[in-house]
Order: sequence, then C-alpha cells, then structure tokens
Amino acid sequence: MARVLYYAPRSPYARKVRIAIAEKNLLCELQQTDITNKPPEFLKISPIGKVPVLVDEDGTTLWDSTLIMEYLDETYPQPSFYPSEPSQRLQCRLWEELADTLGDNIVALWLLPSQR
Repeated sequence: MARVLYYAPRSPYARKVRIAIAEKNLLCELQQTDITNKPPEFLKISPIGKVPVLVDEDGTTLWDSTLIMEYLDETYPQPSFYPSEPSQRLQCRLWEELADTLGDNIVALWLLPSQR
C-alpha cells in the first residue's frame, strides 16, 4: 500500500505536512481533495471532513496536522523536527498550536466574505 496524503492546495495545515514529508524524503502520493464538495470516499477516512489526512503504508490513518507531524517525527525520526528534551519539545508544540490557532483565525477571516 502506498502512503497517501489528502490535501487542499490552500490549506496551511496540509502544507506543513507536505513540507515535513519532503524534508524526511518520504515517498507519498498526493491526493488533491475538493473540501467544498467532499467525496464520500474522503469522508470515510476523515471523520472531521478536513484536510490533511495521511494514510501511511501500513494503513495507519491520521486526520489532524499536529498529530500527523508527531506521528511522522516518531515513526520516521530522521531528520527530527521536535526536540528530544521534554520541556523543549513542549515549547515547540505550544508554538505550533499557537501558529495553528492563528492560522484558523486568518482562514476564517478570509472565508467570511464568501459566506455572505
């Protein structure tokens, strides 16, 4: 089974996972997904209906960018993106969460005019 990343071109969360996959030099099939008209096969693997979704070679399926990043770093440790020391790792994860939250707010503002 091939590793597959379901993504949308404008998703900053999918982008960070695509960068990690490239930096770790992992082979991965990219499956562009229409998140406006979600296909039924996509909804079967993404219970939250959002991208990114990673289906690894062994069938492991993850649908949150932070969880995907942690999984990739733990499963494919070289190069490592998170510090090994627990307090430094926590700081890194806190900053990642802040960046994701800011990204959520920016995306919401960007989508707001189209929802009127």
